[in-house]
Amino acid sequence: MINWPADQPTLTSNIADIALVLRPLRENDIDAIYLACQDPIIPAFTRVPSPYDREMAEEFVRNCEFSYRAHQGIVFAVEVDGIFGGTIGLHGIQLTDHCAEVGYWIEASQRGKGICTTAVRMVLELALNVMKFRRIEGLADISNPASQKVMERAGMTRDALLRNRVTRPNGNQIDMVLFSAIKD
Repeated sequence: MINWPADQPTLTSNIADIALVLRPLRENDIDAIYLACQDPIIPAFTRVPSPYDREMAEEFVRNCEFSYRAHQGIVFAVEVDGIFGGTIGLHGIQLTDHCAEVGYWIEASQRGKGICTTAVRMVLELALNVMKFRRIEGLADISNPASQKVMERAGMTRDALLRNRVTRPNGNQIDMVLFSAIKD
């Protein structure tokens, strides 16, 4: 049985001199989410639509609390030294199978600092050891080696190449690399 906390937790860690906090999204994150999602890298490798407007950011933030309460997903703001730096969470929740998928995006100025890798480790710790999921999956676009490295460095195992797994808005089929972390 999944141990779903009544209230979404806040997680903390440090990377060298950087204070990293994973916390529930707030209304005052909307503008930062909107601005970050103007970076073409984010919609290129995630399900974030392009173009992305402020109303989409508002809806995203509002839906996160509902999703958490309904046990459908958990999304954290990635806060770096008190500044919004991206999102990470679990979606594709399969409670009966004790399985979920980790997904994330990091704002451009915060990439390459180990922040995403640490955030993935933090979410894996919560999911596998606190919430008692038995398997956490991650998908990375075959042409996104940075995301693949994040999952590998976070301790996930490369399981398979999923051919034509995702259809992009332009109709192109994209191969995805499947990673997993399991509770032994």
